[in-house]
Amino acid sequence: MDLRGCRAGWIGWAMALLPLLTTATLAQAPTAPLPPPRPDYTDKPGPEPKVENPASAETPADQTASEDSSLHAACLDRLSKLGLRFEEKPPVQEGRCSIDNPVLLSGLPNGIEVAPASLMACPVAESLARWMSEVVVPEAERQFQTAPTKLLIGTSYQCRDQRDGAKLSEHALGNGVDVMGFEFAKRPPLAIAEQPDSTPEAGFQSTVQKAACPIFNTVLGPGSDAAHGDHLHLDLRQRKGDYRICQ
Repeated sequence: MDLRGCRAGWIGWAMALLPLLTTATLAQAPTAPLPPPRPDYTDKPGPEPKVENPASAETPADQTASEDSSLHAACLDRLSKLGLRFEEKPPVQEGRCSIDNPVLLSGLPNGIEVAPASLMACPVAESLARWMSEVVVPEAERQFQTAPTKLLIGTSYQCRDQRDGAKLSEHALGNGVDVMGFEFAKRPPLAIAEQPDSTPEAGFQSTVQKAACPIFNTVLGPGSDAAHGDHLHLDLRQRKGDYRICQ
């Protein structure tokens, strides 16, 4: 066998096989991973900032203050519509004593004067107007055939404890008044006191004292104790179960 012929045959066969091997190797080579996408550096607006609802940020104290303010405004509006004469005053703060919604009351419906002009919480002024209009005026007409012209006040706001010293007086909160008596158009004044039995004065005083009980939460006067023998104490003290004192 010619060695040179064989060598030439092998070389030719290898040359023919080389393209096939190259193609297969390239086909099996793993594909290189693509680079990550290029960041977008254009100036685009970011997300809108989240705005909290202002109302949701209110604290319970804020809500209470807002409610109190609304109630006070409504009370003042009722006083004006009823025809009371008064001045709205700034809140009172004197040690432990305070009034959140004070008014200086000088006159009631039907031209009745409040003497002297007295500082008190707005609801007390409203209750006095109701008592005078619904009870005192008609009872004066029935017993005396005349109209009251003046409501005489002893104490309204006064920074002090109760007489026994147990707690603050309702006067210290502008929540109570002491009525000393009444003046009338066609008869002498009437001072609160132990009235003679079976007299028009006794009938008038007893009726207006008892009829104050559905309007005020505390009513004390002659016959209740020695401390209230010369005046009617009227206040709006809140008690559990809407408990009232009427003596």
